[in-house]
Amino acid sequence: MKYVLLAFFSSFFSVSYAQLKPSKGAFEKKWVKSEAYEMVWYALRDTARIEMGRVSNQILENKSQLVVISTVAIKGMNGTWVDSSICEKATLHPIRHASYNGQRDMVLNFGPVVSGFYTDKRQKKTTVINDTTRTSYFDSNMYPILIRWLPLKEGFTQKIAIYDYNPLAKIGVIHASVNGVTSGTYPSQKSGVREVWIIDVTDEISNSKSQYFVDKANRKLWKQTMETGGRTMMMVTVE
Repeated sequence: MKYVLLAFFSSFFSVSYAQLKPSKGAFEKKWVKSEAYEMVWYALRDTARIEMGRVSNQILENKSQLVVISTVAIKGMNGTWVDSSICEKATLHPIRHASYNGQRDMVLNFGPVVSGFYTDKRQKKTTVINDTTRTSYFDSNMYPILIRWLPLKEGFTQKIAIYDYNPLAKIGVIHASVNGVTSGTYPSQKSGVREVWIIDVTDEISNSKSQYFVDKANRKLWKQTMETGGRTMMMVTVE
């Protein structure tokens, strides 16, 4: 899910911006596992930190597929925002993405032709999706997870092909970019000071800039900061 409510490359590795697409060598499989975690979502204004809601993430794996489910509960609002993605476990090739919230419902069935529907609940309008693609790509809902599983090291960069459907912005294959990776620390309340990778990321979904703080030892996401549309936000994992 785009955490702005509002996450390789082929079998040979380089430090260039060669575009990453789904393949068996696109990510480090040793990091893939079933897990569940919750993050508190804050808006940052000057020195104030205002809680906006909570994001629950669940990753489920079986022999052939990965399922990612994200549920967002926004303070002061009834109902939740739920996104789910299914992809091939071996390559992360996308299979299906479903998204439901109070403003719109959407289902994408991936392939050379992306099919499904988009229902704008405010305008009471449903659009049938039939979009032909000419390249392979990751589901835009998966790429924030994929970033944690890349062969991260100091100075690592990567351009990632993703598919996103947003009638108010862009539709089709766009890009996310890992612009750099540095070493840092994160002060965990229960685990002490953790050595982390700090990953600088931009994407064309909302022209946002993000930093991911990912544990070097186990690839746990401790924190994410985001800048988009003049706003600054942060998500912190609940310990």
